[in-house]
Amino acid sequence: MLVPIEDFELNGVTVDTIEPLPSMGPLASHVIHLTGTATNKNDGLPYNEPTRLYKISDAMLMLDTTGDRAGTLPYVVRYLMEFVKCVVYVTVVEEGLDAAATEANVVGGTDVDTGAVTGLQTIKACPETPTIVAAPGFSSKPVGQSLALIGRDIRCRPVLDGPNTNDMAAAEFAGEFGAEGTGEDKLAIIDPWFLKTYDGVQLLMPASIALVAAMASVEGYESPQNIGVSCDETSRNVSYKINDSTTQANFLNKYGVVTIARTRMGGYSIIGNRTNTGRFISHVGLEDLMARKLEETSQPLMGKQLTEDFMNQVIDRLTNWGQNLVAQGVIPVFKAFLHPSKNNLENYTSGRWYLCVNYGRYSPNEHMVYEMSVDNGLIEAWLEEVVNG
Repeated sequence: MLVPIEDFELNGVTVDTIEPLPSMGPLASHVIHLTGTATNKNDGLPYNEPTRLYKISDAMLMLDTTGDRAGTLPYVVRYLMEFVKCVVYVTVVEEGLDAAATEANVVGGTDVDTGAVTGLQTIKACPETPTIVAAPGFSSKPVGQSLALIGRDIRCRPVLDGPNTNDMAAAEFAGEFGAEGTGEDKLAIIDPWFLKTYDGVQLLMPASIALVAAMASVEGYESPQNIGVSCDETSRNVSYKINDSTTQANFLNKYGVVTIARTRMGGYSIIGNRTNTGRFISHVGLEDLMARKLEETSQPLMGKQLTEDFMNQVIDRLTNWGQNLVAQGVIPVFKAFLHPSKNNLENYTSGRWYLCVNYGRYSPNEHMVYEMSVDNGLIEAWLEEVVNG
């Protein structure tokens, strides 16, 4: 019979390694989702299902088998894919008997018979979570409300076309959105539409695709202001002067509408830094990207024991991530720490703990103020130098 020494384990050496939590990685790259119609789409492109498009030639074949480019999607997808390189998804909906029925298909919902989601609601099922969403060519309150709710729920930026009639109508349209808790504070509305020549034919293009392309051509935490718009002209002229607060562009911006206008740089550019409620588009993008990163990287941590070491590891990981954002110039300052009062016994015993993520953000250069003044002291010093050699 063997009689072991109970407290003996090994006469030798054991090396245990402890790996830190994996890094959180960079902020997400742009993923664009567009919803609309494609009259002559390929049979392999299903209705009401987010589908990724790759190179532009394949995208055109999927959206149009006849070359007629009928529907709202073919030309806007072409514009986007020619302008910027990014991931593009589309959801194609069926055309209705009239414009109202088609718009209802775009807004979508849940099929009462099958339970399947349709229209804009399919965005939530996109394999890659979009960062920018739009339904180019559709300008109405129901479309804007649906886009805003999706922007709120999946943390992306919604873009909506203005009515393309006149400045006052565009400003009043923007004023219809902004209800608290609906995501409407994130809505970027743009007006007027623009004209673009494709294959020898001049077409009226929805303004939203120009703003989507501009937003996708810069980082998600940067403003689309001044990004060029590839067009022949706008459907109506919008005046803009950099030193004049009475121009049409300034009026539209003041009332929550991004616009397209000629600038001293030549050609047409995006003019506007703000959503319809005055939030900076770049601030909305930064908030979305950071919040999504926190959510996505937290899943592997769920169920872990809330030990002191674990909590400190999470704070260290957050700190490393934030300092990397600072080093990249994404944000100016960052601090992560455990909340000093909410991490109490009641919350801890419920499996709940609070992590504070404090950060600063850069604002876009919207208004430069130069103060010019004559300095007689400089003149006096100059004269003395002239007189005395």
